[in-house]
Amino acid sequence: MDSNLKLGNEDDIAEADKEMYQRLVGKLIYLSHPRPDITFAVSLVSQFMHCPREVHLQVTYRILHYLEGTPPGRGILYKRNGNTILEAYTNANNEGSITDSKSTSKYCTFLGGNLVTWRVKNKML
Repeated sequence: MDSNLKLGNEDDIAEADKEMYQRLVGKLIYLSHPRPDITFAVSLVSQFMHCPREVHLQVTYRILHYLEGTPPGRGILYKRNGNTILEAYTNANNEGSITDSKSTSKYCTFLGGNLVTWRVKNKML
């Protein structure tokens, strides 16, 4: 998904079914824990759960189509490999998002080459 995609509420007048959208995005949030490849897209569509528009629902359907086309073993796999090296990576975007003017900070940690924690946090500028 394009990280500069703008999904503001003013883009589309047609409202989506709020309850159905919330259930669908809630299931995607649950599914994104073992699937870091969809975490960004799911966090983007989850910002509009209070007032979803048709464009937000279409992006959610694109996430489902992506999941349908990826092989089942695409989630997190922990391999046993003799080392216990701890690695951590961070990144920050202080300029803010196009959609909400929030800065973004991210981190992930690996233990023995296996991803064990990650987080993305938006902050008001």
